[in-house]
Amino acid sequence: MAWVGVVDGKCLPVHWFTGSVNSDAYLEMLQTVVWPAVKARATRHQYWFQQDGAPPHVTAPVMDFLHSKFGGRVISRNSEHRWPPYSPDLSCLDFCFWSLVTAQIVRSEPQTLEQLKELVEDFARNMDEEQLRKMARHTRRRAELCRSEGGGHFEHLL
Repeated sequence: MAWVGVVDGKCLPVHWFTGSVNSDAYLEMLQTVVWPAVKARATRHQYWFQQDGAPPHVTAPVMDFLHSKFGGRVISRNSEHRWPPYSPDLSCLDFCFWSLVTAQIVRSEPQTLEQLKELVEDFARNMDEEQLRKMARHTRRRAELCRSEGGGHFEHLL
């Protein structure tokens, strides 16, 4: 399982989970990988943290940590700003980034797990800043359309 985030037009380092992604593993990643990377790359305050509602993401220790770092700027299940269930199409990482990575994987045909990981990490590291910023802007538009449609289908409006 891989995790990647975006801050200020740059991908954060890809984190690879070994074994199951449980609450403890997710919280450790947030504390030791994500938060230090956000602090190192952030150029302003008041960032938002968006995640889906997977059970390991919304346990009390995880949500406490996120709220301690992002205040009320957490978009997730079990937060003030709820993530709509079954809505991966609202995240720029899901609707765009991973699709682009998958296309690169198909073109490159890595032969080993290490080659696959290297390909994903290189792709994230070299992703064009303007393309990432455009993806982020598009996320807001998708969220607004989803809201205007009452959580229903909105892709036909894009």
